[in-house]
Amino acid sequence: MRKVSFLFLIASLAVIGCSAAPNVAYNPHFDFASIHRVAVVGFSGSDGNAAADMMTQALVAHGANVIERQQLNAILNENHLAASGILDPSTVHQVGKILGVDALFVGSVVASAPSQSYVVTGAAGYPAVGYPGMYGYGMTPIPGNNVYSQGSVMGVPGSQIVTSAAQVSMVSRMVDVQTGQVLWSASMTYQGLDRLSAITDITNSFINSLVPIWPQLIATKSQG
Repeated sequence: MRKVSFLFLIASLAVIGCSAAPNVAYNPHFDFASIHRVAVVGFSGSDGNAAADMMTQALVAHGANVIERQQLNAILNENHLAASGILDPSTVHQVGKILGVDALFVGSVVASAPSQSYVVTGAAGYPAVGYPGMYGYGMTPIPGNNVYSQGSVMGVPGSQIVTSAAQVSMVSRMVDVQTGQVLWSASMTYQGLDRLSAITDITNSFINSLVPIWPQLIATKSQG
């Protein structure tokens, strides 16, 4: 029992948090079939532009008619419409009229932590990681649920290099340009090998949650 392998412990940690689904709410009384054309407004927060780009890509991959983001930004700048005020009903209606869209996607990256690497050492012949008081050795806490082993450190017996997964938390909303009402909202926290892969997985999950309620979209085998 003392000689439980280090890699087994790492593999056990890597399983935690791998399967996740977004928290989703939507207006069950709204006819989503009336949404034919949409635009994705730049998300706020760190990595916001990447999140908006990934959201656009996921929408297009599922068959949505999406305004090109550069065109959207140009129109916002020309009409002095700040993205930070996009949820104001009058502003939303104005943007919708100018762009000829039925709904806007807005959102934010509320938290973003990059992956980090650590060197973990232990007594020779024993696991290099454990819990305080377990078999007489301790574990240095590693942020994140997903942990990946990258091998040992040359010349350091009983050592391993481990990397914690990057973690991203995102929220997104679909807003009706006619009324300014939120039609759909989703939030999710996910871990990936890096922040971009975590953002990609989140946006795919967001769009997958829209497929059953929005006829404009099609299910795909390669996304989500």
